[in-house]
Amino acid sequence: MDGDTAARVRALRARLDHPVIDADGHLIEAQPLFHRYLERIGGKSFGERYQRELSEHPTGSRGNRQRGDMRGAWWGTPNDAYDIATVMAPRLLHQRLDEIGIDFAILYPTLGILWEAEVEDVELSQAYCRAYNRWIADFCRDTGGRLVPIAHLSLGDPVAAAAELERAVKDGCRGAFVAPFTINRKPHGHPDHDPVFAKAQELDVPFAIHPTFEPRGLNRARFRAMERMPLLGVMASQILQQPLTTFFAYGTFDRFPKLRVIILESGSSWLGFWMDRMDEGYETSFGRTVPLKRKPSEYIREQVWVSGDPDEQATAYVIDYVGNDRFFWASDFPHPDHPGRYLETLARMVAPMNEQARRNVLGEAAIACYRL
Repeated sequence: MDGDTAARVRALRARLDHPVIDADGHLIEAQPLFHRYLERIGGKSFGERYQRELSEHPTGSRGNRQRGDMRGAWWGTPNDAYDIATVMAPRLLHQRLDEIGIDFAILYPTLGILWEAEVEDVELSQAYCRAYNRWIADFCRDTGGRLVPIAHLSLGDPVAAAAELERAVKDGCRGAFVAPFTINRKPHGHPDHDPVFAKAQELDVPFAIHPTFEPRGLNRARFRAMERMPLLGVMASQILQQPLTTFFAYGTFDRFPKLRVIILESGSSWLGFWMDRMDEGYETSFGRTVPLKRKPSEYIREQVWVSGDPDEQATAYVIDYVGNDRFFWASDFPHPDHPGRYLETLARMVAPMNEQARRNVLGEAAIACYRL
């Protein structure tokens, strides 16, 4: 980093005058994950199968070369904000966080948001999750709490996922995330997933939903060729709103009043409209078909958090209406769907906010939700 950039980051940090917690940072899983952490079950090497699937499917290297589409560009071409080695070693990631002005990073995977779209084998998906969770706990273990590991769960087997959540939290993970779809297409809030929600509530850790690649045939829109990546940033809010809505359709929050649900990387400004629309429907005959004891907005203000992108300027104008302790800031570093000017855009994002809202977005809401 050149001297001018370093000086600009120092000036922005002084202006923010508060620790900056990245609620949705990423890394790239290193080779030891494939070779050392994936187990053998029944004589099958899941590590070999994982590498083969990544090379053969469209989200993998061979598919990228053949298709030449935006998914290949997203994975194969680092943006100008980082060197790919930076996000594969804790020491280098520490240095990079210093350079861009982030104090703590709550970490999510890269390969982990690719493979689940291609896998329909429930046993295999559980093995992939267990391997990643062991690896990410080790990756973050000696970083003094600066790098915060989050476990990956797959809802195809809720009992196995609940057991893995307990194991991963004991190993150092501070919460868990799932994809916005399920292998068996069962809605997220469905009571069959209660073992996972019960375990998250018991362990006092949040349950997050993070965008991933979508399985083929699970289109984001009613038009053809809409699975390409350029629209992911725009379409992601729809992809996350759908699973969130199922928690209300099935009364999940009434069954688990201490469950904390986080919606990641899908924008945050929509939450005000979404809350109003849900409340309006609740007051009609439609609302009588939903097993809720209270209006949806009341659950939002107590049990739901959302992360805003640094370039999202509209959040400042809805945050107090929804509840400014419901919002995080997240960089999505190092994925290239955002420019690398993280602190600059963050400072612009929080500038119109009142002091308490600003402090919550910069880090205090994340501290409270993740129990950091």
